[in-house]
This record gives sequence, structure tokens and C-alpha cells, in this order.
Amino acid sequence: MQTIINIIVFLLILGSIIIIHELGHFLAAKFFGVYCGQFSIGFGPKLWSKKGKETEYEIRALPFGGFVAMAGEEDQADNEDMQDLPVERTLKGIKTYQKVIIFLAGVFMNFVLAFVVTLGVNVFAGQLPVNVAQIGQIEANSPAAQYGLEKDDVIQQIQIVETGESILVSNFEDVHLTQDTLKTKANTLNMKITVLRDNQKKVIDMKVPYNVEASRYSLGIQQATRDMNIAEAFQYTFISLKSMSVAIFAALGQLVTKFSETVTQLSGPAGIYQITAQVTETGQIAYVLNLLALLSVNIGIFNLMPIPGLDGCQVLFAIVEKMIGRELPEKLKLTLQMIGLGLVLLLMVFVTYQDILRIFG
Repeated sequence: MQTIINIIVFLLILGSIIIIHELGHFLAAKFFGVYCGQFSIGFGPKLWSKKGKETEYEIRALPFGGFVAMAGEEDQADNEDMQDLPVERTLKGIKTYQKVIIFLAGVFMNFVLAFVVTLGVNVFAGQLPVNVAQIGQIEANSPAAQYGLEKDDVIQQIQIVETGESILVSNFEDVHLTQDTLKTKANTLNMKITVLRDNQKKVIDMKVPYNVEASRYSLGIQQATRDMNIAEAFQYTFISLKSMSVAIFAALGQLVTKFSETVTQLSGPAGIYQITAQVTETGQIAYVLNLLALLSVNIGIFNLMPIPGLDGCQVLFAIVEKMIGRELPEKLKLTLQMIGLGLVLLLMVFVTYQDILRIFG
């Protein structure tokens, strides 16, 4: 049953990213009057189709992409439905900036999807640490659990019995005591922890061991959090999108400068499914939505690459044609697009092979 749920979530995530991307191209093309013969989600054999006033809407068997067939595209030159259209209803008959908007609209919509989803998560489930050293959770079998610290206790002071040193605690970072800050190499320290509980001060004697992995004396507590307000939700949404974008651009940069090292770390559909399954099995909707946002930004930025067949190269073609004052030969553009799509397909096959080795190796 869990496998079925994982597959459904995977298809919903992938489908929503593809739909919103192609919808961007479609709506922008319609806005500028360009004839759109097909709006397809997926590639390969048709599973379902419905003819609209002009456009045939389709769902195809392979859910790893999609396309909008627009009049004036090189691969639509032999499409009978687009033979007798007025030039102003084709990509050839609109202005360069309109072409650029159409080609970038898919990427824009991917960012819109990521923004809306991340903002929604922050508004309804976003958490920030409180400003004081308040305990939000106590780890099982920890010194805090053993000696009687409680959730919502506010730590105000820590006294080190061995040295007599007293530390006033104003925030949670003050609780992170290291051997360097305390100038000791002891494996365990006796501490007197002063907490505020139900508006009353209470002193708790504790023996606190040194945690080598954390590089500090660990009480075994986690900080309390609070809900984000609207302003903070917007602020942290922009911060998240910026972090995602910077990380993806950095990865793409390494793919160019350190191809052999980086390509083996990429994930294809199989790897994305495995990550989706792991996130889904946590049962946390927020984690699933955050993954959706990350993948949407990832796919959007990938489409900006100047590889023939991707949106970035379409923009490049449009700008070059504007600069030279004429269209590039259709055969040249179509050939480059086929080569580019072939390279992308080869990359997908390779990373899928890598995914399978990682999953079953």
C-alpha cells in the first residue's frame, strides 16, 4: 500500500511541475495570439486526449516532460493544421520580446509554483526558534530526561560545580557549552541548572557528559519554536528560493567545470522517485511540499541552460535572430534541437543507470 502511495505522490509532484511549466508557455502564447495545436503532458503514446476550440489537450504514457505545439516552431513545419495560418498567429509573426516571454514563461511558472508552495508551508506550518532558551523537546534517555528538566522550562543560568563558573543564559546558543569555552577536558561535568517553570525558579543538579559528535556538553534538549507571522513567512520564502537557486546554479556550474566528478552525483527519475518515497514515508505534508518546491526550481533553472531543445536556447535563438536581422535556417535549428534533446536523453539514461546502481548496488 505504501508503494502505491509513493507512486501516486511521485506522479502528482512530477505532473504538477510539468503542467505548470507547459501552462506558462501555453498561456503566454495564447496571450500573444500564437496558435497552439497541442498541449501535452508526457511523451509517447496518447492515453487521453480532448479537442478544444483550437488546442488538443493530451496525457501521454511517459510522464517525464511535456510540450506545447506552437505554430512557427521548427518541428511543426509539416503539421497540416498549421499550414494556412496568418503569420501573425505564429512565432514568426510576433516580436522578439514576445517570443522571449513565451519561452521563459514556463520557467517563470516553475518559480511561481515554488513560491506559492513554500509560502503556504511557511504560513501554515513555518516555525522559528523563540528568543529565549526555552525547552521545546527533551530527548529520550538524555541527562535532561534523567534529572527532571521539562518541556517549556526556560533556562536562565548554568553553574559549573567543578570551576564555580556561572553562566547567565539569554538564548539557546548559551546552552551549547564546549570544552574550549569552559577551558576543561573533563568527560562529565556537574552542573546546577536554574530554570523558570510556571513563573517559579527551580535549580536542578545534573551530571552532563561530553558529546564528541556534537562537540559540546549535551543536555539532550531541543529549542522551543513559534509560528511564523505573515511578514516572516514571506521573508523566509524568498530566503528559501534564493538558497535553492544558488545551490542549483552552483551544481550546474560544477557540471560544466567538473563534469566527470559531478555527473555521477546527479539523480534522474529513479533517484527522484526514491527521494520522494523517503519523504512521503515520513508522513509530513510540509516535507513533501518542500520537495515539490525544490524540484520545481530545479527543473525551471535546468530549462534555462543554453542547450538546444531547452527554453534557454530558444531565447538565445530569438536574440541572435534579432541581432542579425533574419531567421536562422530552420534545418539548422531543428538539427541543433534534435542533437540537444538527444544529449539530454543520454544524460537522463546515464543518471538513471547511476540511480539504479545506488538503489540496488
